[in-house]
Amino acid sequence: MASSTSSKGNNMMRLKQENQSSIRKIIYLRGPVLRSSIAEDLHLTLPTITTNVNAMLQSGILFEDRDNVVMTPGRSALPVDIVPNSRYFIGVEITQLSRSVCICNYRGAIVYTSIDNTMYKEYDEVLQSAAGLVQAALQSTVVSSNRIYGIGVCLPGLIDSEAGKLLAHRQFGWYDKDIVSDLRLLTGYTGPITIENDASSRALAAQLFLRDQLKEVPSFFYLYVSIGIASPFVRNDFSLSSSPVGAGELGYMIMDPKMPFGTWGSTGSLNNLAGIRALKEQAQAAAISGRAPYLYSLCGDALPTETQLMDSATHDEVIDELIRDVILYLGVAIANEDNLVRPKCILVDAPYFVHQKYRDLFMDTLYKYSFHPSSFRFHIIFLNRDELPGAKSAAAVAIRSDFDKYIAI
Repeated sequence: MASSTSSKGNNMMRLKQENQSSIRKIIYLRGPVLRSSIAEDLHLTLPTITTNVNAMLQSGILFEDRDNVVMTPGRSALPVDIVPNSRYFIGVEITQLSRSVCICNYRGAIVYTSIDNTMYKEYDEVLQSAAGLVQAALQSTVVSSNRIYGIGVCLPGLIDSEAGKLLAHRQFGWYDKDIVSDLRLLTGYTGPITIENDASSRALAAQLFLRDQLKEVPSFFYLYVSIGIASPFVRNDFSLSSSPVGAGELGYMIMDPKMPFGTWGSTGSLNNLAGIRALKEQAQAAAISGRAPYLYSLCGDALPTETQLMDSATHDEVIDELIRDVILYLGVAIANEDNLVRPKCILVDAPYFVHQKYRDLFMDTLYKYSFHPSSFRFHIIFLNRDELPGAKSAAAVAIRSDFDKYIAI
């Protein structure tokens, strides 16, 4: 009998937590919003909404927006919204090439940044670097450590967010790394630490920080091109759940099965044909051989930066041709993905699209290889390369985790 009572109590508490989490998420995404609208959207009673909203008002994370009073039959109503500076979060992006850290408020406004551009190959060195940046952020005078409500971490590879682990990253040669436990040990931080794939974290950041642009978008792909290529599918709803089809590791799609296998798998994969690292290496070879003189004037024998690469695309014909090949492969891959899982929008986060001619080529390729009615038009949003930086996107992971923390009523 006692066990049954305990079980009912646990279920009731879990239901309260889920309700409050849903309420906070909808306020975050739609605020300022009326209590009655929240009740209608979540199919909860108005007293349930009122009780939870009052608790969050008292805790200081919500406020009543008196500048947007809504007149309803019989009386005026005050919408509620998130208090941006009520909580702060640390975001950490980890790669072998660099580690970056930021502190941002509840609405994603960055108040602190730092970066270590030292190239490390070994996991222990990379984690030590990231931990040093996190410790410096926690000790900064910009925001006191007691106002930091969580740390979010993002990095490429297959991630188990529940376990806090990196399961595999082929290019880094890292497998079964307990990122959360290791970072906690190195930093001494006792608060919540959450981890997510770098492309998935950027997709989440788009939901949180680009909410006006995505207000009427029920689902989207987030095409992210870096060393690898990913395109997670996201349901843009109030659940703020991760991609239901995983991280969308598009880069491992085989585009040419006749090409041989290399160190990191098939050289006919999208990563090897359209990834930024692969393009940089081809461009470097063209520059050194004298086929791309303008690029050589910018970087010499070194691997070009993204900026140098895109600058030379308007001067060196061979670089323009290389980029056009990359865009073709990307367009075909996304068309294939779209034919299988059809989102309402595609967000594109890649360095190639600073020039309109490459955007046009990408769109033309999509229309050519996708299966749609003749009247159909793609909804594409090309993002600026620095619009959702990795550290800020990692902070979004911490913010999402914070939504699930229960505030006692």
